[in-house]
Amino acid sequence: MTIKTIFKIAVFAGLFSPASLNAQINPAYNKMAVDVSTYHVQNPAYNYDSSFLIGKDLGMNEVGLFINWTMLEITPGMFDFTILDMANAYYPAHSMAVDINLNPINTNRLEVPSDLDSIAFDNPVFISRYKTLLDSVKVHLTDLSISSLVIGTEIGAFLQNDSVKWNQYINFYNSVSAYAKTIWPGLKVAVELQFTDLIDYNSFAQQINAGSDYIGVSYYPIWGNYTVKPVNSITLDMDTLVSLYPAKPICFYQFGFPSSQTCNSSDSLQAEFIKQAFTSWDYYASHIRLIDFTWMTDLDTTAVNYYGTYYGVSDTVFLEFLRTLGLRTWNGNGTDKPALYELRCQAKQRNYNNLNISCTTTVTKPNENINDWFSVYPNPVQTRLNIEMPPGIMVTNLGIYNNLGQIEVYYSNLNSNKFSIENLNLINGLYYVVVQIGEKLVTRKFVTGM
Repeated sequence: MTIKTIFKIAVFAGLFSPASLNAQINPAYNKMAVDVSTYHVQNPAYNYDSSFLIGKDLGMNEVGLFINWTMLEITPGMFDFTILDMANAYYPAHSMAVDINLNPINTNRLEVPSDLDSIAFDNPVFISRYKTLLDSVKVHLTDLSISSLVIGTEIGAFLQNDSVKWNQYINFYNSVSAYAKTIWPGLKVAVELQFTDLIDYNSFAQQINAGSDYIGVSYYPIWGNYTVKPVNSITLDMDTLVSLYPAKPICFYQFGFPSSQTCNSSDSLQAEFIKQAFTSWDYYASHIRLIDFTWMTDLDTTAVNYYGTYYGVSDTVFLEFLRTLGLRTWNGNGTDKPALYELRCQAKQRNYNNLNISCTTTVTKPNENINDWFSVYPNPVQTRLNIEMPPGIMVTNLGIYNNLGQIEVYYSNLNSNKFSIENLNLINGLYYVVVQIGEKLVTRKFVTGM
């Protein structure tokens, strides 16, 4: 599958100069959340309240509540609504709206009562049972302000390229989302897909999102081997999403970046990710409604091992990716990483908080003294790829990577701003051009084939 889109967008990272600018995002429309669910640190005195208040103080104005179906219907016909009753008391007391994930699918896991395991998603029994679940949720959430209902998390990892399962889930989704709107008038509904699945399964994603009010996205800019991509890929990826869904608000229900050296990252690079996220969000403010930053605290060894077993992944880089997504460390009382301080500052500059902190970071805009366009064309590519930089912007090194992060082509000591690659022999698929400009890296996507 290819994307027939010509990417020619402003380079936000690396070609920016600091300047004063009123940020385009604003708390009235653009909602900022922090996943406070990972609140456990070594000191048990640090609890959910501690984590939640950090998020609230920095300007969090929406929060996610993640619930698998099996967390409520623990065995067929047997329910436990304790978590809902707690939420119904807790969040209204803080005047906090909630995005609820109510998941039949969580990534690569089916999370339904055991008697439904082998039943098709669009089977009337399956649909009826989920509607009954919705009725029960409604009864227990009488006071809660629901910002959106998300029916399934990262569903592409489970459905993959199975057209039968996709069609069954689409039918299920359309039925239960319509029903949810009858019991919560005005409710906004979404389904969450990984960023890569929105591209790889674009046809299926477009079909299911035809019935969505929001476009739900799980976003981590990492390669297939779980190492990080350049942080400026955020801008390109946001541009891709806006191109695919120009008429619907986009909600990043997961949005994170690891800090582990094993993932080719660091604390400072994670902070740079936060800064770049806000810069890019400013540019697409009218399209991107929500970013939920993942997550508050690093995981301990027990939690990492649990998730590795849960997802069936033992890759050490993946486990380090999971472990270090936090904005705070786990040891002792936990300490703030630079990324959390950056988040506070970026939020403060956009009027999400009035914290008494000194921020040296700045909101940025394109350098008006240069033509800040980086062109990669044609797109899709057949055998010849052309690359053009603005006048005076010299590329020293260039690499082409496949979607797994494996290098296909590399050129060094170019010292040019315009060049072509002839006889490009790549199989059809998605690729990344990574160019080095001084100490900066800039990334663009292209596809081969039609």
